[in-house]
Amino acid sequence: MMADYINFNFYYSIQFWLWFVAIVILFRILSLNYYIRNIFLMVSSILMLLALPRFNIGSLILLLILTLVTFYTGYHLNGEKKRQTRYNIRILSSSIICLVILILLFFKYSIFQKIIYVRLFQEKFGPSDFIFIIGISYLSFKMLHFVVEGYKQQLSNISFINYLNYIFYFPSFISGPINRYNHFSEQLSGRNSVKNSNDLRVGFERIIHGFFKKFVICTLIYPYGFWGTEKSLLSLNLLELVLGLYSTAFYFYLDFSAYSDIAIGSARIMGIELPENFNNPFYKKNLQQLWANWHISLTSWLTDYIYWPISKKLRNVLYFKKHPIFLSNISIIITFVICGMWHGDSFNFVVWGLYHGVGLAILNIYQKYKRKSRNNFLRRYYKSKYSETIGIIGTFHFFVFGLLFFAFELDIIVQIVLKLF
Repeated sequence: MMADYINFNFYYSIQFWLWFVAIVILFRILSLNYYIRNIFLMVSSILMLLALPRFNIGSLILLLILTLVTFYTGYHLNGEKKRQTRYNIRILSSSIICLVILILLFFKYSIFQKIIYVRLFQEKFGPSDFIFIIGISYLSFKMLHFVVEGYKQQLSNISFINYLNYIFYFPSFISGPINRYNHFSEQLSGRNSVKNSNDLRVGFERIIHGFFKKFVICTLIYPYGFWGTEKSLLSLNLLELVLGLYSTAFYFYLDFSAYSDIAIGSARIMGIELPENFNNPFYKKNLQQLWANWHISLTSWLTDYIYWPISKKLRNVLYFKKHPIFLSNISIIITFVICGMWHGDSFNFVVWGLYHGVGLAILNIYQKYKRKSRNNFLRRYYKSKYSETIGIIGTFHFFVFGLLFFAFELDIIVQIVLKLF
């Protein structure tokens, strides 16, 4: 019955903000005893998550079990001093990493549930049968980070309460940013002085910025974008298609950065700093810089836990060792294909990831020859404002047209191309 009274969407509902204010006040009052404060934060986060329409007790129990398993694994690996058992340590860490990935795949991609459902019940699997746990992607990435850093013995301030708060911290539960355990735990350890007035001012300003983006600018842009089958794309001419893509690109950026602003601002009011997620990505002069400033926490995570491990493994192969650019490009393409798969279970997301991976690989080759250039005219051009302006325009349009793969199924894209050309 209680769920009927405490049930709301984050950031949209007045109930959320009333509960948020109450939590902030009590959290600040309890700051004198950081242990009690952190227990209060953990309980508050869990109750707030249970208020989400698509988050129930079953989801919570499963995630708590997985949290306990990953915490024990990371804690054990981080404290393991006898590296004579390195083989066993690798088996343990690899097994838990695979477990987390399998759970992510099961609850994020309907195809895996469909296979199991049909085999078990011998019935047709429909959309209503799909079981989805909200926040599973971000939670899984945090858990994988903890286990991997434990394997590297790079964890500090290890505490089960801190880890629970790290996993379930409600301001960043739905839309990130994907923060790192050490930085988050240090802020909960009670060792940092907190300037309440500055936190309140900065956090409130950030929330207002997010509200303005989300509820003013995005509302104005939304009617001009492409959302599923709401518009007959085949009836549009080239100019209308391009303008629609521009609107969609700015909507995606403003909508997502608005959520990040609200999450970062809400956390800051509580005295906790979350990492930045966006830094004017559309003003960057090449694709690498754009991705370094778009969904920064995800890009950083993919770089640390996908790109570099693949690169280090492939470096042991003699051919790749002699061809570092090729090695880097293969690693980039694999990383972005995985990035595409993370965004959705349709094949068009794989193509979208491949599109950006290949784009970055071409940029990598271009940068190599750019560094080697001895032509004075070209060297002056590379350092000029013209080069920077052309780079910004070209990068932005590469990203914009890639949204076709992100927003639409491949057969629709083929029909559009055939119609226009």
